[in-house]
Amino acid sequence: MAENTENTENTVIQRYVTALGDQDWPVLKDLYAPDVVLYTPFAWGVKGVEFLLKFCEEVHRAHPGVRAVLHDEFYSADGTRAAFRFALHWHNTGPYFGHEPTGERGTSIEQHTVRLENGKIVEQVVGVSALQLHLLQKEAWGMEPVRDVVDPGLEIVSAPAAGGAS
Repeated sequence: MAENTENTENTVIQRYVTALGDQDWPVLKDLYAPDVVLYTPFAWGVKGVEFLLKFCEEVHRAHPGVRAVLHDEFYSADGTRAAFRFALHWHNTGPYFGHEPTGERGTSIEQHTVRLENGKIVEQVVGVSALQLHLLQKEAWGMEPVRDVVDPGLEIVSAPAAGGAS
């Protein structure tokens, strides 16, 4: 574990990525509200910090030595929302929720948005742009991908479909 994960000068997102990479479960748990809602390609709209921690532990169990690298982070002016982009460098050599290892390796680039209340993450939406980890492994394990997703955020701008169809 890193020795400086509780440095209050680090942002919530920097502490998140460091704790995730270091498997520092107490710090990770402290960053979240108990009833956090998580939206991820593996599970959509799952509630509770205990699920989130189990999910993160399973990622590490399936990908020993996974490395998390933060590339960008942005915060709303009022500090209630954040967006960040980070990479996971992984190699699947362990079981994942009972599924056999695939031996696949790669880098996934993820974009996350979070909603913050009182310095805690209360909602996290995961978007994955390099789908190797999620889709290839789900295919190898015979798991159905999440298909019917409703964005939990309010619409900021909505453009009509081409030709005026709705």
